[in-house]
Amino acid sequence: MSTSDRPSAGVVWSRVEDGFHVGSRRGVFLGYIDRQRDGAYLAYDGHSRLVGRFDALTAAMAAVTNGQPPQEAEITLTQVRVPAPRAAGGTGEAK
Repeated sequence: MSTSDRPSAGVVWSRVEDGFHVGSRRGVFLGYIDRQRDGAYLAYDGHSRLVGRFDALTAAMAAVTNGQPPQEAEITLTQVRVPAPRAAGGTGEAK
């Protein structure tokens, strides 16, 4: 199976806020994951239908990505830092 044939190929997960993640593939919304107070993760598809409840974030991501609970899907989390935008016309230095 080539990389582009895998269900997870081209999938990007963004943490919108603590405990809330949104997934997309090539710009198409896949769904979202919401961490509950008890630590469980509720996974929803692109139409806000519940996919399932999961103990691990990566299991919830795989379920949304694959459209079903994971079987042998492996997801690796990588942190990407994006610099904050600078104020228009400002030098970026504190005054």
